[in-house]
Amino acid sequence: MKLKKILTAILCATLTLSLAGCGSGSDSNKEESKNALEKVQDAGVLKVAVSPDFAPYEFMDPSKSGQDTYVGADIEMIKYIAEKLGVKMEILAMDFDTCLAGVTQNKVDCSINGYYPSEDRKKSVDFTDAYFDDSEQVVVINKEDAGKYKEAADFDGETVTAQNASAQDSIVDQYMSSAKKQLINKVTDGIQMVKSKKAAGVVLQKVVADSIVASDDTLAIAEPVFIYDEAELVVAVNKDSKELKDKMNEIIKDINDKKLYEGWLVEAQELAASIGD
Repeated sequence: MKLKKILTAILCATLTLSLAGCGSGSDSNKEESKNALEKVQDAGVLKVAVSPDFAPYEFMDPSKSGQDTYVGADIEMIKYIAEKLGVKMEILAMDFDTCLAGVTQNKVDCSINGYYPSEDRKKSVDFTDAYFDDSEQVVVINKEDAGKYKEAADFDGETVTAQNASAQDSIVDQYMSSAKKQLINKVTDGIQMVKSKKAAGVVLQKVVADSIVASDDTLAIAEPVFIYDEAELVVAVNKDSKELKDKMNEIIKDINDKKLYEGWLVEAQELAASIGD
């Protein structure tokens, strides 16, 4: 009789564990079946990879702390998108050339960094619709050299810096192939190289260059202006994030229709200039 009770108890315990395992597996399957938009909304947060050294798009305000430290036109835009999704925004600061890896490895939901939707980038990530046209590229130099660089050929043999894996990297290859290209991880690194005379210039988007020069009167913009084709800014998302991308595109259309980004850009330029004073 005792043996029968023992066997019955073991059987019940085994059945209970089995049922619990099935329930856990079911919950896991439900979670895996959710699309990227649903996961973001369930989590209540949109995780965004940013390289915050690219004023006026994304940079840091030293007078603030925590997530409020991250400011700029792109930050305001992604914050607006998060609000429309009904979630909070969480910035994860990374080097520029690792942000897209964060997207492909699902460490973040998206990345915003003044990206152009190049064919090479499209191999690993997907992009939203464009929210701003930013085709003009220039070279920031020391103001004392302002009369020295009037055309691209004037940089021949000189060290010119550009952010690694950026459009500006390709600008140097295309227009200043006789210059000595030095790749950098952060725009601030390039600026310091120019100021310390380790480089003749750093190639930047004109909007970014304008902000830097406005906040530092020892720098200037060289005369040559280079046009980068398909230079419309977009947000990077994982290739498996169709529903999230589609929803973001709806919000970006609203931003474009209301011309909100232009206002954020002006505010960010003013803020960047005040921080540099």
